[in-house]
Order: sequence, then structure tokens, then C-alpha cells
Amino acid sequence: MKRRSLMTAAAAGPLLAAVPFAGAGAAPDSGTAGNWRTFELTTAVNIPADGRTRVWLPLPHDSAYQRVESVTWSGNAATLGIYTDVASGVRAFHAAWSDGEPRTVTLTTRVSTLDRRSDLRTTTAAGAIPEDVAKFLKPNAMITTDGIVKETADKIVAGKRDPLQQAQAIYDWIVENTFRDPKVKGCGIGDIRAMLLSGNLGGKCADLNALFVGLARAAGIPARGVYGVRVAPSAFYGAMGTRNADISKAQHCRAEFWVAGIGWIPADPADIRKVVLDDKLALNDPKMPDLRRFLFGAWEGNWVAFNHTRDVRLAPGDTVVNYFMYPEGDTAKGQLDGMDPEAAGYKIVVRPVSAT
Repeated sequence: MKRRSLMTAAAAGPLLAAVPFAGAGAAPDSGTAGNWRTFELTTAVNIPADGRTRVWLPLPHDSAYQRVESVTWSGNAATLGIYTDVASGVRAFHAAWSDGEPRTVTLTTRVSTLDRRSDLRTTTAAGAIPEDVAKFLKPNAMITTDGIVKETADKIVAGKRDPLQQAQAIYDWIVENTFRDPKVKGCGIGDIRAMLLSGNLGGKCADLNALFVGLARAAGIPARGVYGVRVAPSAFYGAMGTRNADISKAQHCRAEFWVAGIGWIPADPADIRKVVLDDKLALNDPKMPDLRRFLFGAWEGNWVAFNHTRDVRLAPGDTVVNYFMYPEGDTAKGQLDGMDPEAAGYKIVVRPVSAT
């Protein structure tokens, strides 16, 4: 299976060139904090004329910690609009050209974000897992839950019955046994079975946080990746944010797991390993316990979330997008490499708008 190959999608049809999203589909969340901050993200696509061309750009979603204020666009494509993968609800901005002049389109999204903080002291109550949560126990092409994944999860959580303690054990195991590999392209692919079978536990966020998600699911804890992009500096460490206006290479995925009585809880063991590498903070540094506690149950609002779905469907007759965090597309010559902004012909720029 190709990591970033394209897959069938149902179309919602082109919408107007300016679409308000605020408040739509906001999902329950276990806690937010601080003030809203607003960012304007502009993606400019410029691809040389090369026969039939299609592009899909990920769009932010609404939640308790994020609200999409507006989406606007312009361009010279015959087809311009927002399409939805009906199965997952993931939205994409889509443009398609048949032939002619160089392909140009500009997408501008205004998004407001909040910090998240979960109260892990909340009393949990056993009970049935809601249907919309239970689907995040299922395996997919890269995040499997049987074989070596299940065996590893069972060893990590042995003797622990409480889901929160089990998730903590999985998080700690990943922090202590993996490493960030700077040679991995983009954010990685998240093939967790291959990682465990090879014994090579190096990777980037889409690898390490996928490992957390898969091990949690194998232990019976609903979990999912959340795919997005960094938009502002971190209040803690440079590695956990961006100071650049050009965020074409600032994509980052986080993770969440679900516990009854609390809801969805943020976790980001991959950023621990990024701080270890980029900010040169050893795991035994006196500052590390505070960071480890923070990233199990909280995340900063210096990041915009697109979606939390693997195997996203984008276009009729094609195959699978492993995850939808980068611009995707193809020309008459073949698939565009969204992990390479220059080769794929796009640039993403962020501008802080306000804080309230």
C-alpha cells in the first residue's frame, strides 16, 4: 500500500468562495484553558501547466479547543470548492484543472485556538463506550492492534486495570524506548507493526504517536491521532512550536485517548523525544518530569488541528491517503509529493490576528 496514495471520496460539491465555519460540529472535550488566539493561515498553490491536475488541501475542524472562523479562496481552476469524505467527515479544499495556464489557487483560513488541560483527577466511571468513540478502537492499515502490537501492549499494561494508568504506562514506555530520527522524511508514516517487528523504534510524530495510539487501542483504550500544523512559538521549548511565518514544513500530529468520566485526553510522547533531540534536554534532566506530566493531559494552543482520521478518501477511483496532514494532489505525470513544498508547488504562511 502506498503511504500517501489517493482514495475514493464522496463530494459535498463546490461551495461559495467564503464559508463561515464557527461553531459547526464542536465536539465535547475534557477541558480548555487560557484565552482564545486567532491565526490566519494562507496556502498558495502554483503548479506549472501539466495536463490534468488536482489538489486537495486539509482544512481545520471545529472542536471545544478550536473554532474555524472563515474559509476563503480564489484561483483559476475550473473546479473550486470544499469536499467531504462522507465516511469520516474529513473536509478538504479541492481544485481541479483540465489543461491550460499554470495552476494557481490561494486558500485562506482563519482559526481560533485554546490551550487544553484535562483534569486527570476526575473520577472515572465504568460503562459502555459511545459508538462515536468505539470506532477509535478499530485497527487500520498502518495502526494494527493484533500480533506483536497486542503482545507489546499486554506487557506494558500488565497488572494495571485502570485505563488512565494503562495509558500512562504506554505513554511512559514510548517516551523511554523510542527516539526521534531526523532522517525520517516529513512526519513519518506510522507503520507500527513494522517498527515493533524491526526493533527500530525511531521516527517522527506520525510514527511515535501512532505507536501510542495503536498500543492504547490494543489495550482496549480508544485513541486517535490528531493531524495539524504548528502556528506559533511554544511557551516551553523551541522544539514544540514555530517562530517562522512560513509553516510549509511545520506539520505535526498529536494524539488523544478516551477515558470514561473525563472524555478525550491529549497526549504527545513524540514531542518529548523532539525536545530531547532539538533542545538537547536529556531524559534524566531535572526539567523533564514537568514536561512529561504536561504532555500527558495537555497541549498548547499554538497548533491548528485538521482532522483525526487515517485512510482518508479524497477522489473517485483512487486509493488511500494514509493520513491527511499535507497538501495532496496529482498531475498528468503522477502524484505530487506533499512532504516537499517546493516540488509540490505550495507555500503555507501564518499570521497572528488577535488574542482575546
